[in-house]
Amino acid sequence: MKIKKNLIKQNIKQALLEDGYKDDLSLQFLNLLNKNKSKAILTAKQEGFLSGKIWFEETFKLIDRKSSFKWNIEEGERFKKNQDLMTMKASPKALLSGERTALNFLQFMSGITTKSRKYEKLLKGSKIRLLDTRKTLPNLRYEEKYATALGGVQNHRFSLSDALMIKDNHIKAIGKINNLRKLTTIKKGNFFEIEIEKLDQILPALELNPDVLLLDNFSKNNIKKAIKIINKKALIEVSGIQPDDLSSLKDLEIDYISLGDLTKNIEAVDFSFNIK
Repeated sequence: MKIKKNLIKQNIKQALLEDGYKDDLSLQFLNLLNKNKSKAILTAKQEGFLSGKIWFEETFKLIDRKSSFKWNIEEGERFKKNQDLMTMKASPKALLSGERTALNFLQFMSGITTKSRKYEKLLKGSKIRLLDTRKTLPNLRYEEKYATALGGVQNHRFSLSDALMIKDNHIKAIGKINNLRKLTTIKKGNFFEIEIEKLDQILPALELNPDVLLLDNFSKNNIKKAIKIINKKALIEVSGIQPDDLSSLKDLEIDYISLGDLTKNIEAVDFSFNIK
C-alpha cells in the first residue's frame, strides 16, 4: 500500500491534539520541559506482527524532531512475547507526552495485522484472495487498510468514489434488479460490482457485464449453484460469512472473500514502553 506521509502526519497531529500534548500538566508540575534526552525501550508483552512503525516514530518526531530510533524488527515481522523491539532517545517531553498516542497507533494497527495474518493463513493453498471492507473507524480507514495489507489481505475499494458498487439497498431504492437494465451509461471507476442476495438475481445482473458479483449471505450449497450459473462470466466475491468458515470454502471456485471482521472487534497487541 502506498505510504501517504502527509496523511499520516495529519492523523497523528489530530491524535496528539486530542490528547492535549501541548499542555501536559504532569511535565509542568515535574519541571521536565527542558531536560536532556532520555532513553526508552519498547517491549512486546505478547506475540504478534508489528504494524505502525511510521506512526510510532512520527508521533515523537512531531514533538522532538531530533528523536532517534533503533529497531530490532522490521515492519510486518512477527515478534515474540517479552522481545525488545526498539530503543529510542528523545526529550522527556516527547517520550512522556507522545507515549500514549504512539502506542495507541502501534497496538491498534499491530492487532489488525496480526488478525489479518491469522485469517489469511486459513486460505493458504487456495487461489482465493481475502478482502477488507469499509467497515472501519471514522478517520482511521487509511491506518486500518494499511494494516490489513501488511497482513497479506487485499484492499477493497477505499471510498465510494473508487468504484461502482451496486448493493442491496441500491437495488431496493431503484425498485428491483431488473431496473438496472435501464441504466445505459455507467461510470465504473476501478471496477463494477453488483451484490446478489438471491440466485434469481444473477442472470439479470450479468446482463450489465459486471467485473464482480458479490454473493452475500449465501450458504455453501447456494454458492456452488451460483458458480455454475455465473459460469466464469464475472469474478465471484463472497461475503457475510464467519471467520471460522474460511477453511471450508477453500475448495470452491471463487475469487474473493470479503470480511468485515478484519477491521472490527480488534484485540490490541500489548506493549510496554519504559524510560531507562
